[in-house]
Amino acid sequence: MPTRSPADPVTRARSLHDKRPYNVAVFSTLLHYLCMIAFLTCIVIVILNPEPSSIPPLVISFIATATTWLISFFKRRSARCPLCKGSPLMDTGASKHAKSYRLPPFNHGTTAILGILFLHRFRCMYCGTPYDLLKKSSNPRYNRN
Repeated sequence: MPTRSPADPVTRARSLHDKRPYNVAVFSTLLHYLCMIAFLTCIVIVILNPEPSSIPPLVISFIATATTWLISFFKRRSARCPLCKGSPLMDTGASKHAKSYRLPPFNHGTTAILGILFLHRFRCMYCGTPYDLLKKSSNPRYNRN
């Protein structure tokens, strides 16, 4: 059985006391991605079928994409890491922690959003702390029934 060296300890995932900012940020970002898909689809429709009746859906999808981008921007900025107070769902110019990871075509923030969406887990890119959104807090004050 392989042993782990003390220089590379395994850190357990922490729980979050308030998951609402993360859930709202992920939902608004997912809605933005869907609006972007609708906008790109409308662009293809306008290119393949240049009729005046295909312009209003293009304009509406552009407005929806811009609106959802603005909303998701502020929601992702408001979701803060409880430990380092950074915004782990949005990339900034700050240096990343050595334990942070990203999926190669995406940046660290998009990787965190996809991790929350599919796994309910993410790692803060600034302090390297793993978080699990499904884990209950060990402090009974934060557990809601």
